[in-house]
Formats: sequence, structure tokens, C-alpha cells
Amino acid sequence: MRKSIILTAVTGAAVAAAAGVALGAGSGTQAASRLDDGKDLLPQATISERQAIDAAQGAASGALNEVDLEHYDGKLVYNVDVGTKDVKVDAATGRVLGATSDD
Repeated sequence: MRKSIILTAVTGAAVAAAAGVALGAGSGTQAASRLDDGKDLLPQATISERQAIDAAQGAASGALNEVDLEHYDGKLVYNVDVGTKDVKVDAATGRVLGATSDD
């Protein structure tokens, strides 16, 4: 019985790996970064790029394009291009500061 359980577990893990399913936390399943400019400012941000993207997508609709990290009105912000909008998300609080038409 024990050999059967071990074999089933190993086989299940092999099938999941072959299908591209990641196992366990921290296994590299995070999407690739869209951060273009401001990578050097990333250590100063309190929220993650993913949190900024989620906030921006709540404020505007459309395709997600690039993300920049920059200073705006004395704050560090993520500038997230969503559809035709540039959405500014405070990098400390995650609060949307504004959404203007993209140039």
C-alpha cells in the first residue's frame, strides 16, 4: 500500500510538471514584470507592481501596456498604461491618484 501511495504522488507531480502546473508556494508562477522605467526605484516602493496594476485596472479599462515607476507631485508612483489612460498609483499606499488620457 505504501509503495502505491508514493508512486501515485510521484506520478501526479510528474504529470503536473509536464502540464506546466507549478507546485508549491514561491515556485516562480508570478507573471513577468512589465516595469519599463524606474527599476532602480523599486526598493523604495511599498506596494508591488502587481498591486499597482490591479489598482490601475480598477480605475480604467483596456489593454495593459507598460508600467513605469517615477516621481509625480512629490510622491513615488507607478504610472500604469491601461487602455487609453495613464493611471498614477501611489507606490506607498496603492491609492489611485489620477487617470489621464494617454498621449
